[in-house]
Amino acid sequence: MKTNLSLTFVIGFLMFAFSHTTAQAQILNTKSDIINTHGTPFCSGISENGDPYLYYKYPVTTKSSGTFDQRKVLFFKENENGEEICYKWKILEPASETKYNMFSFSRDLVQTDEMQWKDFGKSIIYDMEEKNGVCRITARYDNEVSLVKTYKM
Repeated sequence: MKTNLSLTFVIGFLMFAFSHTTAQAQILNTKSDIINTHGTPFCSGISENGDPYLYYKYPVTTKSSGTFDQRKVLFFKENENGEEICYKWKILEPASETKYNMFSFSRDLVQTDEMQWKDFGKSIIYDMEEKNGVCRITARYDNEVSLVKTYKM
């Protein structure tokens, strides 16, 4: 029994760790690359502001929440070549995952606000919000060059 519980925890942790890694990699990928990698989405459409999106549901099992469907929405903008590029995604999961998400972000990223982290190497900003029993994570590409420093000799 103890071995099964340990194995379940390890598998859940690995799925969690790899879900953030693959999620980071989706920013700046083309829509066709994402579909080729992750398969046919649960649905797709156009958002209220006119951006195309893909909506995926992934079954996830964690120690804190058990088994649930993690929902991910990826948003796209068209580049100068006419390709649709992912510039933002949102993940929705149970609020019981908030603590683990905060730990993961704080370990790997720079905290810039109470519920915001930034990956300066990849220029991705992560915002987290817990509301009505749902943890919502939004990742977006930050194309602002706010930290450029000029050094004079």
